[in-house]
Amino acid sequence: MLYFYLFTLPASELKALSGVHPRSTENTQLRSQDLGIQRRHDRKRSEEISTFIQFGYPWSSLSSKQRESEKFSDLRKPGWLPTAIIVNILEEKDIRRGRHVDSNDLVTVNDLDNRSATIRLPNSFNGPEWKPAGLHPLEVIDGQHRLWAFDEEGVEGDFELPVVAFYGLDISWQAYLFWTINIKPKRINASLAFDVYPLLRTEDWLEKFEGPAIYRETRAQELVESLWAYPESPWYQRINMLGESGLGQW
Repeated sequence: MLYFYLFTLPASELKALSGVHPRSTENTQLRSQDLGIQRRHDRKRSEEISTFIQFGYPWSSLSSKQRESEKFSDLRKPGWLPTAIIVNILEEKDIRRGRHVDSNDLVTVNDLDNRSATIRLPNSFNGPEWKPAGLHPLEVIDGQHRLWAFDEEGVEGDFELPVVAFYGLDISWQAYLFWTINIKPKRINASLAFDVYPLLRTEDWLEKFEGPAIYRETRAQELVESLWAYPESPWYQRINMLGESGLGQW
């Protein structure tokens, strides 16, 4: 049976322990021989996440000019990252592009029972500035842009990140995980997202009209809901509020 482990680590330590293997066409090798599964790191994406961690949404979506003014200071919210970083703990026998993890740099797992285990960091590990002698002992399956967001200025490295770790997971299963996480999921219908806005009506920052589009979207949702809910409206109960298919509604 395949197990995975759940724990937390400070972002700075997790980043020091983790490596990323992006796919590449530089060596013109057959695609089946390229063992990387990650896309190339997008610095701009990590910068966006870094801003979100510091100031939350919707402040992180504002333009530089809007951020510099004090007009929208009430848009600063918690920048929570509850979604786990998914990694694989490499075994000493694992080879990646001709390299392996040094025996002194291995992360070890000791299963205590079916519900708990002890995970030990490398004997040589001494903190965020640590460098491995060979490969990093952890390889990122999902979450590289969130993890590298902590490279940006202003983000505290002691931010505790949830981690899901597999041990000695085969590359084919890593590719399967990457595919199911990043390709298979379907984004929710925008109508459902708009329908959630009433749950935010106690937020004072939604009472403004100028600024981010979320203000106008909130007011638009209220107008549509009124047309849908008012018995005298020609659109009474005829608007598909959740964007569900097959209902014969607009």
